This record gives sequence, structure tokens and C-alpha cells, in this order.
Amino acid sequence: MKITMEDVAKEAGVSRALVSLAYRNAPGVSTQTRQRILSVGEKLGYVHNTIAAQLATRTKRTVGVFIPDLHNDVFADIHDGIHARIQEGDSRLVLSVGKPDGSLDEKSLRSLQETQSDVIIALGLTLPDKIVTQYARKCPIVIVERQVAGLDAVTANSRLGGRMATEHLLSLGCKNIVFLMNPPLDGYYERLDGYKEAMREAALDPVTVQSTYLRSDARQVTHQLLDSGSKPDAILSHNDRSALGVLDALIERGLRPGVDIAVMGYDNTEASAAPGTSLSTVDIRGFELGRIAAGIALERIARPIEKPQIRVLDPQLVLRQTTSFSGNGPEH
Repeated sequence: MKITMEDVAKEAGVSRALVSLAYRNAPGVSTQTRQRILSVGEKLGYVHNTIAAQLATRTKRTVGVFIPDLHNDVFADIHDGIHARIQEGDSRLVLSVGKPDGSLDEKSLRSLQETQSDVIIALGLTLPDKIVTQYARKCPIVIVERQVAGLDAVTANSRLGGRMATEHLLSLGCKNIVFLMNPPLDGYYERLDGYKEAMREAALDPVTVQSTYLRSDARQVTHQLLDSGSKPDAILSHNDRSALGVLDALIERGLRPGVDIAVMGYDNTEASAAPGTSLSTVDIRGFELGRIAAGIALERIARPIEKPQIRVLDPQLVLRQTTSFSGNGPEH
């Protein structure tokens, strides 16, 4: 049986309001009375719900954070930046986790709104722009790594990042560069656009293969690509997680990443830097994205009628062994 504040009040012979004041260490309760109430609560096994109390009194501002996938390191990097910035002040974080396929996006946003979040920071939303805007009318939303008209956003320049990665592969002598693309969703085309621009400027035909955000799916798609008779010089993946799936498939085929086929990821997650992986990638500066997003969120709470803020960071190339060859492209 769950012990409630009413149970403590009845046992201590005081009002529920006085118990609430005592647990919040609020003025109006003598030291002796407070100690007696806390002792009764401890004896009964009462656990005070600090979060509920904060929501009821609104003593702290609440920043909701939506993350679609706890298994993707890039979201952890961004969350670390958000957490670090929020800790500097007196606000609190409420986290809601969805699924990589986007099936819980709307449910998660509703959940954060129901916790009376003052603002929501959304990572990796797959909802169409129109629906995101509808939710933002009820509670301000700061978008990370995507832009939606009329909303606050912070992103690394994805078009530039796609160009930089492709131009690096071209500089190695690669010509048949395949882009392993994410599902076609609002707001996530710019990495692909940067790839296409660089390929066309080099007078080469872009080649795209659709996958998902999952490592296992990217592995399967890579096997299918190789089974089709395609002989790519390089594979540029839309994120590090799917690039790891590409590496899995190549190794299972006896192919050497960076020697037989160059591979580049995108995000610069911790997994990409592992010694056994050494994946070349594009650094979106996740921690910094998170810090900036949190700062914008706090400013949105303080000045709700201000115009939307858009912050765009320049991504950086991180070159490792999966693009280690030079000269005339990979060996075949």
C-alpha cells in the first residue's frame, strides 16, 4: 500500500498543507513541528515526490527533452550538452524516449506537455513540419539537427558536411561513391543534398541506396548492394550507426574498409573512434549543439515573444583508417 501525504498528516495530527510545507522546508513551520512530521513520515515509509511538488508550486522551470533512441551515441552526446547547461541554472530536465522508427514521437511530445514543460528540446523528430508546428503552438519547441519554419533551432550545417565528406572521398580518387541515405523525411535531406552537389560538380552521377537508422539494416542493405554487382569505391553513410553496419558487411565479405572500399560515417560518435573501428566521419559537435539548444530553451522561457533563434555550426571532418588510402582510389 502506498503511503500518501494524507496518511502522514493524519498520523501526525496536522493538516495536509502543513505536511507539504514541512517537506518543502517552506516558511511557516517551526523546527520542532517539521522534525516531528518528517519523523512520522519516515516511520510510515512515506516517499516525498519532489517532482510533483515542483510541478504544483512551479518553483522551478521545466525543460522537456525528447530523444528518439538511447542506443545512438549522438543523442547521448547532445543530451550531455543539454544537461551541462541546465545544471548551471535552477531549471530541471524531464526526459522522454521514443523509438528510432518515429512511432512514439507524438506520444512523447504529448507526455512532455502533460508534465507542464515550459519548453521542449527535440532531437531527431521524424514528424512532418506541419505536425511539429502544431505541437509547438501548445509548448515552445527547440529543434536540434533540423529546422522547422517559425521554430527555434540549432544544427550543424548538414549540406556543408555532406559536401565536405564527398569532396574528401573524391580527393582520394574515388568516383563511384554511394550515399547510404536515411528514410525520406521532412528536415533530413541536406546531407544528401551536399553529397549530390559535390558529385555533380565532379561530373559524376550520384548513387543513393535507402536504409534506416539501424546498424542491422545498413548491414543488410550493404550486402544487397554488393550482391547487385555494384562496385563502389566508397560508401558515405548518413550517420555513424549505419556506417558501422556497412563495416560489418564489408568485413563479413572479406573486404578491407579503407583499402578495398572507403567508408565514411556522419556524427563523430564515441563508437566511431574505437581502435577496432577507426571510422572516418563528420563531427557535428554534438555536445556543443546540446549546450546551445539548452541556452536557447532557457531564453525562450524568459522571453517567449522573441523571434525564433536559428544557430548553425560548421561541421568538421575527422579522418581515420576507413579512408586511409590515397592516390588513385581503393584497391580492387
